[in-house]
Amino acid sequence: MSLKTSSKLPDVPLPLSLIIIAALSLCFINSYNGEFAFDDSEAIVHNEDVQTTSLMDVFKNDFWGTRLTHKQSHKSYRPLTILSFRLHFWLRKRLIAQDYHVVNIILHAIVSVLMLPVFNILLNTKERSTTFYATALFAVHPVHSEAVSGIVGRAELLCALFMWISIIFYYYSIYARRLLHRWLSMCGCITSVAIAMLCKETGITTMGICCIYDIIIVNKLYPHQITLKPSYKQMKNFIKQKRKLLIRLFILFLSSLMLVISRFSIMGFKAPNFQPVDNPASFMNNISLRILNYSYVYCLNIWLLICPEWLCFDWSMGCIPLIINFNDKRILFVLLFWLIVGAMFIYIFNSYQDNFLRYSIMGLTMLIIPFLPASNIFFNVGFVLAERTLYIPSAGYCLLLVVGLQKLCNRIPVQYMLFSYAALVSLFFMRSLMRSDQWRSETTLFRSALHVCPLNAKVHYNIAKNAADAGNSTLAQCEYEEALRLNPKYAQAMNNLGNLLKDQGKYLEAVTLFKRAIELQEDFATAWMNLGIVLSSLKKYEESEKSYLTALSYRSKYPDCFYNLGVLYLEQKNYDKALKAWESATKQRSTHRRAWTNMILLLDDLRMRDNALKIGNQALQYLPDDASIHFNIANILGKAGNFVEAEVYFKNAISRNSKDAMFYTNLGVLYHRWKKFNEAENMYKKALEIKPELNSAKENLRKLYSLKTSIK
Repeated sequence: MSLKTSSKLPDVPLPLSLIIIAALSLCFINSYNGEFAFDDSEAIVHNEDVQTTSLMDVFKNDFWGTRLTHKQSHKSYRPLTILSFRLHFWLRKRLIAQDYHVVNIILHAIVSVLMLPVFNILLNTKERSTTFYATALFAVHPVHSEAVSGIVGRAELLCALFMWISIIFYYYSIYARRLLHRWLSMCGCITSVAIAMLCKETGITTMGICCIYDIIIVNKLYPHQITLKPSYKQMKNFIKQKRKLLIRLFILFLSSLMLVISRFSIMGFKAPNFQPVDNPASFMNNISLRILNYSYVYCLNIWLLICPEWLCFDWSMGCIPLIINFNDKRILFVLLFWLIVGAMFIYIFNSYQDNFLRYSIMGLTMLIIPFLPASNIFFNVGFVLAERTLYIPSAGYCLLLVVGLQKLCNRIPVQYMLFSYAALVSLFFMRSLMRSDQWRSETTLFRSALHVCPLNAKVHYNIAKNAADAGNSTLAQCEYEEALRLNPKYAQAMNNLGNLLKDQGKYLEAVTLFKRAIELQEDFATAWMNLGIVLSSLKKYEESEKSYLTALSYRSKYPDCFYNLGVLYLEQKNYDKALKAWESATKQRSTHRRAWTNMILLLDDLRMRDNALKIGNQALQYLPDDASIHFNIANILGKAGNFVEAEVYFKNAISRNSKDAMFYTNLGVLYHRWKKFNEAENMYKKALEIKPELNSAKENLRKLYSLKTSIK
């Protein structure tokens, strides 16, 4: 007995649909208590725009905190995303990674739920089955792991959120009954697109989606009709009949033009400068080979959407070897890809006017248009392949897949289709759970990449960096050397390996690596600074100063370099220059603890105690919870005989760090001089409880007992 066939997958009631989609979107829940990983450190932890700079600077700098006008800027202008990061810091007064991860998961759930009405709008159908199944698939797609589990993926999430809102506004601008409501909705649409752009540049592509939606779905104009050469009379009738459509398209075009011009004006009409290691295909002289490599990357992007098994935090530096000749077998995949794309476009331009055609066009629109900024067609991008750029295009893929399943339901029993779909969603859900767990820490994230891209020098570089931070210098050195073996011109790896050797006292080897890094990248400010540190250790003070100044010439805002320059001047007993260098460091980074501390200590040594106290109080305005600054101020006040105030600062220091034996020892000395012998005895004993071998506490306690005996 044959099974009955159905024309479509079964409908799901709206309330149940929303519950299922919200539940499925929690497939990335494993990352909720993760750390700051990979790009999160650069964009959030070490980005002063997230913590200390003025709000206006957020709108002057790129996503990574570099001035947009600076030649090393990536020109990625996403101030609203940075403001969302800053809001966390403002609310909690410190960086808590879990807060950021939880908000990302919630944002993904909102984007997924909101996609249901957006798909209903784009398909203009009351049959909710297609939109539900496409949205559910979007909610669990593993390729979203980077965008949801990586905190910097917030840019994709916010951009998608406001893109969906702008589409909803555009729908109301078409169907609102009152003229005022139409215009307000259109203004809402354009504003939402602008906001999406300020979250991530991809937001501008919403204009293209709205245009195709208006032409294909609202006005039911098909590609083969648009490509016909109409007569003058037909053109006149068309303009008369489609006047409202043309007005809306003109508004979208004009708004897009204004937004694009504004965006380019902010970056000074200059494209970002990338290195060959960032996107090697863009630096190939042979145009044919360049197009072949771009096409192969498109194939890989499509494959990640179809089978998201190979997921990697970075796809550069040998992860995807270049096609360097026409004998490469991978060209077959490129040919197959373009044959499929060509067949799809032939179908679109020659097919009958039915719902399947319209839905297919909207699926392709959602897939292709949001991907264009990452396609290298209009401008070169700074990556080979980035999974987070597929977050929005994946909506189009999910729609196309479900539209295809609905079509197959006419030929294959719906039970089989439903079972296949359920199996796919289940597999995607489990894969997303596993992948989001790998994003919880840099250790698991970087090691997972070895199975996908063992030839990627950047993977080994990041494993080495992570190992160095954990104190495993042996593994770090091994991995840095492997990164340099895979990419002998990897300047950053040379710099970090040089740092490792510097810490081991191998100064001459470190100097060699720093100089090689500088030869490869002349404006590598960090390498210049590190070279200065090593030269200072070798007592080559003039060369060291020159290196520091060179670093500052390439990177004027470099507080760590000013700090190290101050240390150099201190070694040369050039105290005025040392103080000025440290002052520059604190002006550029008001929370530079070591620069503040060194200024306080140096002024105290120079017997300029009033100035030292003034600097100390300034430091506390920016670092109110820094125990060492309270401690240093207490020591100065104690030496000046101001016991009462010194006691307050000592206790402040202890309350902020109760595990430092020296804090108790020095407070004991204060009580000792103050003739509060019992309190002094208690402090010395507490210091010895923490650090039994502390000789100063032992000696002071012995003197105290001698003094007590003599008094008796």
